Amino acid sequence: MPTITSNKDIRVAIAAVLEGLETPFETHPTDKSTFGGFPALIVAKSENESDYGSSQKDRLVFIFKVRALYLIKEESELEAADTAMDEVMDELLTVFSDRSVLGATCDWVEPAPGVSNFEIRGDAVYRSEEITLRCVKYI
Repeated sequence: MPTITSNKDIRVAIAAVLEGLETPFETHPTDKSTFGGFPALIVAKSENESDYGSSQKDRLVFIFKVRALYLIKEESELEAADTAMDEVMDELLTVFSDRSVLGATCDWVEPAPGVSNFEIRGDAVYRSEEITLRCVKYI
């Protein structure tokens, strides 16, 4: 019987891949309230139940979001933030386009660009973008 992969295993594997990227300043396997630099990446489980839809009985599907954040202190920084976000999202899509990038943790991973938005955390405004990672483990 194959080993069942857990949410924690996949989250740790995703964070390890993110740590090897050039563009992000810092990576966190869980959400944080303070950051040392930008763009910052956060790994989170998807909150959208429909992401998990699968009628197959031979696999487990895990959906994670990688959220990139960039602090906007004033409007003049928006162009720099957008450029940084484009670079980090391009790098994320490239690295996760290799279906086996997470090794034995999951049998294949499929990336999809997500939403681009502004996020307010306390008194700070961040530019945010997401990528959705659909991870499949055959059982």
